[in-house]
Amino acid sequence: MKTIKSVSDSTSSITRARLSGVLIATATFTLYAIDLARAPIYLHEAEVLFALHAHAISATAHDLYGRFMPLYFQMRPIGENVWFHPVIVYVSAIFFKVLPLNEWTTRLPSAAVGTIDVVLTYAIARRMFAAERAAVAAAVLLALTPAHFIHSRIAMDYLYPVPFVLGWLLSLTIYLERDDARFLFAATTLLGIGIYSYIAAAIMMPLYLLITLAAIARERKPFRASIIAVTGFVWPLALFAAWVWIHPQFVSDTLTRYGQPRNVGLDRGFTGLPLPVALEQVRRLVSVSGVIGRISMYWYFFDPAYLFLSGGYANVVNSTRHVGVFLAPLLVFVPAGIIAIATGRRSTLDLIVLAGFLSAPLAACLVVPEPYAIDRELELLPFAALIATGGIERLSAARRPLWRVVTAALLALVPLHFGYFLFDYFGDYRTRSATWFNGNRRGAFESILEQAPRVEPPAIYLSTTRTRYVDAYWRFYLVKHRREDLLQRTTYFDDGAIAARSLQPGTLIVAGRDDASLFAQAASGDLRLVETVPEPGDPPQFSIFVR
Repeated sequence: MKTIKSVSDSTSSITRARLSGVLIATATFTLYAIDLARAPIYLHEAEVLFALHAHAISATAHDLYGRFMPLYFQMRPIGENVWFHPVIVYVSAIFFKVLPLNEWTTRLPSAAVGTIDVVLTYAIARRMFAAERAAVAAAVLLALTPAHFIHSRIAMDYLYPVPFVLGWLLSLTIYLERDDARFLFAATTLLGIGIYSYIAAAIMMPLYLLITLAAIARERKPFRASIIAVTGFVWPLALFAAWVWIHPQFVSDTLTRYGQPRNVGLDRGFTGLPLPVALEQVRRLVSVSGVIGRISMYWYFFDPAYLFLSGGYANVVNSTRHVGVFLAPLLVFVPAGIIAIATGRRSTLDLIVLAGFLSAPLAACLVVPEPYAIDRELELLPFAALIATGGIERLSAARRPLWRVVTAALLALVPLHFGYFLFDYFGDYRTRSATWFNGNRRGAFESILEQAPRVEPPAIYLSTTRTRYVDAYWRFYLVKHRREDLLQRTTYFDDGAIAARSLQPGTLIVAGRDDASLFAQAASGDLRLVETVPEPGDPPQFSIFVR
């Protein structure tokens, strides 16, 4: 009878877990997907470029420049040496196979990725903690983390390493429980594939492989396990080796973009260089003062004000600046969780999570030294949620009633603080962040499209002065409204470079607010000012003229 009861309890537990997972996924996806087209207020240029490449891949299997299924995507509007990682493009292309291109569908894949993060965190927490409530708490804490919410609603690749890291951690945890090498191979394979998710992953994924090997050693697994782990990590990198062989400029382009000297021959090695020249090349790569500065910067990423109160002075695309990376109650829960690990049983899983938390800023310090750049260390978020859950469990079990009361009060504060964040995010933040999202280009271009007839459309002139990425945005809205025919009638110009009298009647012009030449021609009667495109909280940036 005990055996039957045990099987029954196990089945019931699995059923509850699946139901909890479905409910968590549904609630999270609903929260992350609501009003995506409106908040953030406009599309960022990176979102537009990712979307255009993804739409091209979904339609033709070629990128915008005719490359068939490329491993990396060149972003020429940003710079000839700018190549972005492919995971977000191919994930988005799947969505565009069944959905039209617009603001909402552009951001929807990120909402799905954020939801996957939350569900995986729940699955990991079920194995990390004894109580089901703790697993649900970990998932909720991550879902309500402001930085995770923000990045689950923008179509940028910063968030995309996180599901690979969580998949690795879950698979590694199952391997440590069951000693099934298939899960170990899957864990490190996810790390290998995850290298293609974001530039910082090139540093972080090998680091997680080292953590894996350390865990194998701590658990005294056979040497064969280390070979399996390394093999799982290495095989996805064959694609990278082939790509660099075909596109050798990719390495030097990327080094140049991130501030390394172009003539350091990493793609050729130092073969044939005299020793003094080779040493100088190495010195330029590794500056002592630079290394010291980056070590100092590491501590910025654990500034409590940045993490729990204000989010630092980060890019407004990444932070509202009115809440921290995490909600304020985690200021207590995270340290309590760290103390619980340091003074408790310190299982291998506990130590892996702590190592993940402490190592999260390393790529941000090494790749682009930018303090408080949460977008470059989003792996921090699920590790912190798991640690905070451990802190909640520790405080809830405290002998002194005061700590239990404080814990209950802080838990009640979590939804209240998140509610404040949401009120600001869907309200004043939209206005504050408008210029960071390049202004009301949507209003300007969709106004032009409303005026452009489908039969014999007029010529359209778009100013490129102080209007960055105008060609990418224009193409996006043409595809959205199925007016690609207008590309053939589009001319780009610098401010003051056109004479209205030479244009055909009906020609439409979009220019910046400071194009004095066009306003002078409008005053003389050669042009007519049709519209000054409004901005929610700033002076208008764009004006529309007609010949």
